[in-house]
Amino acid sequence: MFGRFTLQTPEFQIRKAFHLPIGEQLGLTPRYNITPSQDIPIIRNSDNGHELTLVKWGLVPHWSKEPKTKYSTINARIEAVAEKPTYRTPFKSQRCLIPADGFYEWKLVNGHKIPHYIRMHKGGVFAFAGIWDRWEGDGETLDSCSIIVMPANEAMKPIHERMPAIIAPAHYDLWLDSRATDKDEILGYLNSAPSSQLKFYPISPWVNSPQHDDERCIQPT
Repeated sequence: MFGRFTLQTPEFQIRKAFHLPIGEQLGLTPRYNITPSQDIPIIRNSDNGHELTLVKWGLVPHWSKEPKTKYSTINARIEAVAEKPTYRTPFKSQRCLIPADGFYEWKLVNGHKIPHYIRMHKGGVFAFAGIWDRWEGDGETLDSCSIIVMPANEAMKPIHERMPAIIAPAHYDLWLDSRATDKDEILGYLNSAPSSQLKFYPISPWVNSPQHDDERCIQPT
């Protein structure tokens, strides 16, 4: 299960990288240890084009009887995202980009889990592939999302067998385009960023605690 990432990039740079209006601001602050159930920024289609907005990490399907689920929905597995009832409708028409500038995974070494930080070789913000949904009930509205995960590419295999799907910048608009409904076409955009762009290094166990959210989380050991 994938469950930690960073977004320390200033909001104006995020907006510039994804060609979003600069004047509108969410007031994002640097985050070094984003965890499930928190509100996270996503990029999705709106009536006025692409928008940056905050949603809960952990998808609640629109048909749920209550604004929570009995099982974890922070990740949607690529093998089931197009068919599983929780995810199939958002996968068809409510896809999103989830900006990040790094993420964490734990490598098993001699029975111990060693945290590693993974980012783009040249640094900077990139995008996970996500889906979102809207739950409404009793006068309440909740927007939430899942991050799609898939088998590890060559760069990630030394650390873990799975990874979050990463969308290449050239495919941002195609991924967000709700007119694209062919499953194989959509799946083809997943993990379209070359594995050679990723780099990783071991870090301190400081990151293990969700309460720790500062630069020490990403410092090499």
